[in-house]
Amino acid sequence: MRRALPALVVTVVAVVLLAGFDTEPPVTLNPNSALRPIATPRAIERPASTPAAPGSKTGTGPVVATPFSVIQVRATLTNGRLTGVETIALSGDGPHTEALNARAEPILREEALRAGSADIDVVSGATSTSESWIESLRAAIRAARRG
Repeated sequence: MRRALPALVVTVVAVVLLAGFDTEPPVTLNPNSALRPIATPRAIERPASTPAAPGSKTGTGPVVATPFSVIQVRATLTNGRLTGVETIALSGDGPHTEALNARAEPILREEALRAGSADIDVVSGATSTSESWIESLRAAIRAARRG
């Protein structure tokens, strides 16, 4: 009985300490992985005085936040047709998300320009990023049409 009480106390203390222990998984990267950390621009710098084509209007979509990324898109319409798409903010919460964003963004931009609208499919493996990017693009197109 004398040994049981100290053993019980030590066990309870150990369980309480372990339950409150917070860890972060180690960051390890496979050098052969397609999901290498890629520097995803937080904002893409453009010259402030870019001349607009005659009949063109530009609209900026809202900043759309996902659990993993922050995304914002700007659209340029010329005579009512989508002629330019620019991702002005794209960030990820870590190397994996940044790699997915860096892979998905050019595909989304190219597909939107090809379609001439925001009616495009999501990029496989980057659904959340794609849906948010498309949402910001749709709002940017509406803003350009109002502007």
